[in-house]
Amino acid sequence: MKTFVLLLAAAGLLWAQDQDRAGNFTIRFGPDADLQTKVEVPFAIHVTDDLGKPVENAKVTLQIETPQHTNVQVFKAPATDRGLYVAKPVFPSPGPWSVYVEVRRDGLLSARTLEFTVPSS
Repeated sequence: MKTFVLLLAAAGLLWAQDQDRAGNFTIRFGPDADLQTKVEVPFAIHVTDDLGKPVENAKVTLQIETPQHTNVQVFKAPATDRGLYVAKPVFPSPGPWSVYVEVRRDGLLSARTLEFTVPSS
């Protein structure tokens, strides 16, 4: 019986380790160039912890999609400085877009979504 209880406890611990916990990261982001279609538009993503210190060594992604949830694309955002990550999405068409940024580090997850409008050329 003890062995069974220990196995259940170990399985629960492993499952808990695979689950992300809510992080208290502050995420600020926006384009570093004019929004336009069919070219890479760099987005600077600044990530800080609850003490205002830069978050390093995080996995950061930026996702774009239309309000109709079409044209969903995910872009990696590698670090370029302490707490600074850059993604370069390509918007295929003008109009409104949801831009979702997700930050993961050490089992913690924070995310933020902003709306942008890409103008017609």
